[in-house]
Amino acid sequence: MSRNSRFEHRDKRRKANMVLNILIGIVVVLILVVASSLLIFNKPADPDVAKEPSKTAPASSENKQNSEEDVKDQNKDTSDDSDAKKDDASDSDQDDDTKKTDDEDQPNKDALKDAKETDGGKTSDVNKTYENDDWEPVGTEQSGSHTATYDSNSTDWKEMIKAMSYATGISEDQMTVIWLGNNGGPQDAKGTIRDKSTGQRYRVEITWVDEKGWKPVKVEKLK
Repeated sequence: MSRNSRFEHRDKRRKANMVLNILIGIVVVLILVVASSLLIFNKPADPDVAKEPSKTAPASSENKQNSEEDVKDQNKDTSDDSDAKKDDASDSDQDDDTKKTDDEDQPNKDALKDAKETDGGKTSDVNKTYENDDWEPVGTEQSGSHTATYDSNSTDWKEMIKAMSYATGISEDQMTVIWLGNNGGPQDAKGTIRDKSTGQRYRVEITWVDEKGWKPVKVEKLK
């Protein structure tokens, strides 16, 4: 091979290596550019922003839990208020029932003031006599045919005491029964009582009304 031919071959190879090196350099540059672009795009703009979701999630969960607790507390308060109102209503009903029962059991303290008054009576120990057309039977728990019973443990006795309390206005717990017995008929009774608070004695005549109980007929205030 001639000298010129060797020189040309060497020159071609040198040029080929140069082109190859240039191409390799371009590829490396492109790789660096692409890699830099990927890093820029994937990198958060603000580190605090990147961390924000982790902070927000627990806060949201906590707020939800607090909200549920608030709802439970509100429901509990509403339930407590409702129970309190029910309790108040129940207490009010019980008070009304107690008051009603007390009113029914409480005798009329002005019973004799509403009655017709006359001086004296058939016997010398009578100071004043009272009669009242508005007196009513006091009611009864008994049924069937009635027979007066003067046993202090009987229902009939208790109802006779109630009738005398009603006529005089003296409560049963303030009344001392001195005597209680027959008044000349099977359905007529008479009792002598004393007011514990004043010491005043009364004689009360009562009569039986079928299915309605004992009814006061006359009250005598004794000397």
